[in-house]
Parts: sequence; C-alpha cells; structure tokens
Amino acid sequence: MKLYPKIFIERKPILPGIPTKRTKGVHNCEFENINEFGEDSHNITLYLNKIKIPQAVHFGSPVYKEKMIILSKILKKIPVLRSPEEHETVYRTLKLIPDINSQLSDEELRELMTCIVREYWVKGSTVDGSQGFYAILRGSARPQTKYYKKLLGRNFVSSSFLLCPRNAAMISYSSSQTLLGVGSCFGTLIPLPTRLQLDALTIITEENCDILKIASTEYLRVKEELAKREKLAKEELIRGSPFYQNWPLVFIFQLTAHLKWKKFLKGHVLTKVGEISKYVGFIKSGYCNAFRTIPALVKLPLGKMTKQMKQVLIGKLHPKQSFGEVSILFQIPSTYTLKAATPVELGLIEASDISDLDPDIRMLLLQTVKPSFENITKDNLKFDYIKKKIEAEWKNTKDMAVNDVLLHSGIIPGFGKWVHEHVRFEKCEKEHGGGLNVAAYKKQQNM
Repeated sequence: MKLYPKIFIERKPILPGIPTKRTKGVHNCEFENINEFGEDSHNITLYLNKIKIPQAVHFGSPVYKEKMIILSKILKKIPVLRSPEEHETVYRTLKLIPDINSQLSDEELRELMTCIVREYWVKGSTVDGSQGFYAILRGSARPQTKYYKKLLGRNFVSSSFLLCPRNAAMISYSSSQTLLGVGSCFGTLIPLPTRLQLDALTIITEENCDILKIASTEYLRVKEELAKREKLAKEELIRGSPFYQNWPLVFIFQLTAHLKWKKFLKGHVLTKVGEISKYVGFIKSGYCNAFRTIPALVKLPLGKMTKQMKQVLIGKLHPKQSFGEVSILFQIPSTYTLKAATPVELGLIEASDISDLDPDIRMLLLQTVKPSFENITKDNLKFDYIKKKIEAEWKNTKDMAVNDVLLHSGIIPGFGKWVHEHVRFEKCEKEHGGGLNVAAYKKQQNM
C-alpha cells in the first residue's frame, strides 16, 4: 500500500532548463540540473551516468574507506601466500594514501608491497611508531606525544593536545586533539635515535584498529638494494659504450657518481647544430636521429625554384651509445642536430661535472672518444638528398599512374568485390603443395 501513492500520484512535468548565465561573445550557458529525480525515479539515464562515470577516490570518501577494508583483508595473509593480483591491489591502494605516495617512489612501493604486514590493536593500546611507518585501515586513534609523524626530508608533525606536568603518568586530552582516522598515518620510515624514541611518535587506539605497518628495517633494506641496482645499471650503461669498454673500473665509478637518469619524449631536440652540448648523454632505451642542414633547391607550385635549408638524416644513435663528449671537451659547436626518434631514457652527465673531473680522467676521455658521423661530407649529403628526392618523385609518379588506370577501369581497392581476404597457411603446408591446400581451403569455405 505504501507503493501505491508513488505509482499512481501524478508528478509535475519537468520543463527544459532555462539559461541562467551567458558569457558575452561565447555561447556558454549554465543550465539548471534537470536530472534531479527522486530515489523512486524510473529514468534509467540517471543510473547509466552513475555507472559510466567512475567515482572519485579521495581521502575520507566512502570508496576510499572501502578500499582500505579490502586492503586490510588482503594483508591478513602472510606475504608469501598472497597472489600476484593481491600484490597489485596492495600497490594500487598504497598509491591512494597521501603520506605513503609522497614519500616512496614507484620502485620502492613495488619492492615494499611484498613485505607489508597488518597488525591488530585493541582499544586503549599504545602503539610506538619510532621503528616503522603505520597507516590506519580500520578504527581511530589519538596521539599520545607531542609529535606523532615524521615524513622523509621534513620536520616532525605535531598534534594539538594539552600535556600534564612531566611527573604525571596520563595525558589530559582536549576536544581539539588530533584524531587519526582511516587512512591517517603515524611513525617514521627512518628509525629515530634512542634518545627520541620515548618522547615522540606514540599513539593510543580509541577503538579496535587494523593498522598497516612498513618496518623501518625493510625500508632501509629496499633503499639499499635499489641503490645497488641503480649503481650497477649506470656502470653497465657506461661500460657498454664503445668508447668506455676498456676503461678501468675506478674511472667508471667516478663517472657514475655524476650520472643522472632523465626521460625525453619523441621529437625532443637533444643537441643543436652550431651549439656546444650541455651534457654527455648515454642512451639507455630508444634511439635518436642525427640531422645536418644543407642548402637545396625546392620546386614551388608554379614551377619556380627557390633555395631553402633542408635537414638530411645522416645516421642514428642506438642504446649504449653516447654523444656530446667531443663538443664539451674541445669546446666546439656540434656538427649535427640530434632528435629523439622514439621516447628515450638517457643517463646524463652535466658539462660542469665533466669540467670538474680529475685531469687523468679528462685526458683519458680525450684519447678514447671520437666525434660521431665525422666521415660524412657535404657532397655525400647532397648526393643522398638528391637520390631520396628522385626516389620520392618516381614513387609519386608511379602511384598516380596506377591510380589513374584503376579508376579508369572502375576498380576501387578495398571496396565491394575488390575486397580480398588473405589466406594464411602453416609453414608445413606451404612446403608440401601450396596449390592443393588453397583448393581444399576454398572447398571447405564453400561447404
């Protein structure tokens, strides 16, 4: 009976929205929201929009709390028993916690997600955060000391509360005291000295809590392992270059101390012709194209010829190749322009760091490095440019002639009866009688 009024009572029709604001010179109107229907509305558009538009996951939202609950359930298992999908869920959820995402890189999170554990604390428990970094997944807590959190590279974060005298054993709470809820963090990734452990980073649980823990010892271990991997990757990159393969390791270690990783998008100009290089680059992934500029005659639409400067491709630099040493050491402008042909990742050493190297290393550099593309002369560039232009003109002429013949015959490739499906055969079928196989295939298709 309660549903009958909702079914039979007629509602007022909803009229189209009326513009309430118009920007001068631009057809920009702000209409009233005409999709405000009741919970019992039969308009499925409203529900479809809710399905299509993903809900924003922000700190404190219901979706955020739900993800924290899912993370708590996964962490109940010991790390060895978690599946790869569960490890990936742990990684994605950790990215949503601001204090963790701001401190740890993607590589560090990937390593730490396999050793993160969950702790359960009953109401009224005291948790010491001086030896790890914690995040509350369920429940709430209040700081017990003046400072309850320390982020990497920052000062301690204090809480607002009133302390009793030093000889008192309890803390006098006030209504303005900091309350740590779901997603809030406390503790530190770097262990505190012994003299500070008793006076900072301690909280009291207000209710039964599930707390995520990243042990400081695990973080330091992961940080050390990643540093070793990065150092080894830098050494392999430099030693892989043809100029540095016979270098002593002592000198390579001094170069790796100044090398930094950097990524560039496709089309980025790394060096310009006529300018001194700003850094020495070692290509880790991707490849680059080298160009030189030459004067060339270009035909205009009306048949006139004009002289223009054109870039000609003279070569490519592939992974484990380097550039920029000769330009920096001899202080001479680059003879080519280097562009990223694909997204590239480089190991860079700034020109100032090259100048500050030991004289022995600089002398060794002068003896081993050679300029790139030094054997290419202007005559070779002009000949290659003319050759490519002739090939392009011939291809254009041939394509136009073929298209004219097909159009005159009424043939349009790719449309109607001119759509041809390519029949694929296995390698063994091609070796043993391809014609019979084609006939058998067509017969099978007709059946």
